Amino acid sequence: MQALIWAGAILAVLGLGGLAWCIREGLRLRAPDRKPEEVRSRLRKLNVINLASVSTGFLGLAVVAAGVILS
Repeated sequence: MQALIWAGAILAVLGLGGLAWCIREGLRLRAPDRKPEEVRSRLRKLNVINLASVSTGFLGLAVVAAGVILS
């Protein structure tokens, strides 16, 4: 069960890293020289990555919880 806990922790950290990347990219989009169409297009892509990061983090936490319960 130790491997399950570590695998879940790695997934959770990857999810948090993805969220941090999304925040950084979102803040970079606030530059005044960006065109609204470009910002809208990038935000759509960023939204998908953000959802995947949240899902990965949640899955990692669920795997950690399962590993703790089973050990």
